[in-house]
Amino acid sequence: MNIKRTLLVAAAAAGLAAIGGTRSDAAMELTYGSWTPAPTYSNRVAMAKALKMVEQESKGEIKWKIVPGGQIAGPKESYQAVQDGLLQMAFGVSIYVPNLVPSTNALYSTLVFDGGPIEATPAQIETLMLNCPSCIEEFGKINSVPLPGWSAAQYYLSCREPLTKVEDLKGKRIRGTGGPAQMWELAGAVPISATLPEALTLLQRGGLDCMHNAWSWLKTFGYGDFAKNVIDFPLGASGPAMPFINKDVWKKFSPEQRAMHFKAAAHWSASEAIGDFTIENEQFLKEMMDKKGVKLIKAENAGFQALVAKYEKLQLDTVVGEAKKFGVANPESFLAAYKKNLAKWKGLTKGLNNDIDKFADLMWKEIYSKVDTRKYGL
Repeated sequence: MNIKRTLLVAAAAAGLAAIGGTRSDAAMELTYGSWTPAPTYSNRVAMAKALKMVEQESKGEIKWKIVPGGQIAGPKESYQAVQDGLLQMAFGVSIYVPNLVPSTNALYSTLVFDGGPIEATPAQIETLMLNCPSCIEEFGKINSVPLPGWSAAQYYLSCREPLTKVEDLKGKRIRGTGGPAQMWELAGAVPISATLPEALTLLQRGGLDCMHNAWSWLKTFGYGDFAKNVIDFPLGASGPAMPFINKDVWKKFSPEQRAMHFKAAAHWSASEAIGDFTIENEQFLKEMMDKKGVKLIKAENAGFQALVAKYEKLQLDTVVGEAKKFGVANPESFLAAYKKNLAKWKGLTKGLNNDIDKFADLMWKEIYSKVDTRKYGL
């Protein structure tokens, strides 16, 4: 038996033992597996703090341990690991498994060009939890329950060469999965499907010319070591990237314990949107410019504006067609709700002034408090 398999079996055994501990004197010791590097904001701040909140509020009855860096499962394997109980909770990005969670993938693949993580995060959460029954049902089919996540910041192209105009992208290999793939095809580029960890090796070896990424990933995923030329034009935000929990574990929780996880989710979503993809996103770009020689390259805006406008006209039909290909009956319904929710949250989030606690409270009031913890995901 190889080392990785041994680790997986051990994790499964530990998880099953923990789930069995439902007496008041026995804590449930559970594992959250994240494939992102340990130094990412999610692992060291947002999830760490939120899961500690669950432990404190449950008076030690529920204890979560974070295992980062894909030590147990990678981006694609995480879904199977949670389904089988090898992990009790994992971090997921739907574009890696569109066949498993096509409704959530339709949300993720809908790029937001007018807004950032503070507006998009709650709009995505509200749509998923209150307007998209198929999103919840699809996770149920893989023995999982989705817990709300967050949107990334606006993506920019980070390239090995200093490119300035859309014409420069012709023939370039750009990491593009989900919605962006078609946008790069419209530009004459070649979209390459790769996970975020895989992309680093491709950049290093020349298998990718550009990354479509948030600024903070230049540091946390190491892209800034090879893609030092950032085209200064925003090219869409996407989400939700989200944790999801094993359904057998979720059933073991009381409605009150599920509510504790909703409160934690509100906090980790707010923390990611503000702390990670707003504050640190800007800080890390400056740091990479100062320490790694990353440069902001002035774009010829007219060409990129035309590219975005052309893609936006095609985006809904593309996303709907992809969702229906995987059996989603009426994606138009929840995507229309998503559009309305985006407009709503652009108004509700004005004046937050990067206050994470205030943002979490607002999402709790407007979204989580309306979800029945006795029924959600069951």
